[in-house]
Amino acid sequence: MSSRLLFILLTVIAGFTGLSRHSQAEKPPVPAAKQAILIAHPLGIVLLAKNPDTPMAPSSMTKIMTVLIVIEAIKSGRLKAAAKVKITRTMLRTRGSRLRPKRGTRISVKSLLAATIVGSANDAAKALAIHLAGSEAAFADRMTARAKSLGLQKSRFSNATGFNADGHQMSARDVARLAGFLIDKHPKYYALFGKRSAKIGKKTLRNRNPVLGAVSGADGIKTGQTRKGGYGLAASARRGAIRLILVINGLKSAKARRAEAKRLLEWGFRHLQR
Repeated sequence: MSSRLLFILLTVIAGFTGLSRHSQAEKPPVPAAKQAILIAHPLGIVLLAKNPDTPMAPSSMTKIMTVLIVIEAIKSGRLKAAAKVKITRTMLRTRGSRLRPKRGTRISVKSLLAATIVGSANDAAKALAIHLAGSEAAFADRMTARAKSLGLQKSRFSNATGFNADGHQMSARDVARLAGFLIDKHPKYYALFGKRSAKIGKKTLRNRNPVLGAVSGADGIKTGQTRKGGYGLAASARRGAIRLILVINGLKSAKARRAEAKRLLEWGFRHLQR
């Protein structure tokens, strides 16, 4: 066991000892979200949970898997970050948050990846999926297969963007585990999730993650919102040796999502840092 991991373990143990001593002073909060999980990473210790294994509509949290598939293709050499993707009519057939490039323009894989991560651009995610797999449906099959290989038992994908579709689902626990995998295995690309904005050509896309700049140590990762799923968020923050990963979903507004994320992350750090 590495010294860093041992330190984290001792910190977490101390935190739980402190939690026991102070349980009457501050009980663990009851999540307001329909689904929630808060994990001390990388040990995988669950600090609190609410319906963590219930299949849910992950909305744009789906794009964490989309991004992972693209990253792994780049790192394996099957895809070049500098390669130019010709934007087709099919790639532009989407709605919601978008980069809105003109049909026929060519955009690098690197730029499309940044637009997907920072701006949650649905057209960028779709363009990457079609470019890599030939169709979004084929790409979704790859996403499902990769989820299975990672042991994400409740994850099934129908698209690369997170739009509601029959059979398109993840659980809060699956989202948290996927986020942890990306953080550990691809730290260079994970850093993109912490960027507050990204300039793609003449357009500037803003990151909607509400904990960036609002919670000390917050460095990613992805919001999500659809009518079926409500307002959701996968968030991670690190203070010293402690990293927390939070997933919440099913909230009624962006304001409620922001408040819930701050409340649960701050609670987690207070108890692990006693």
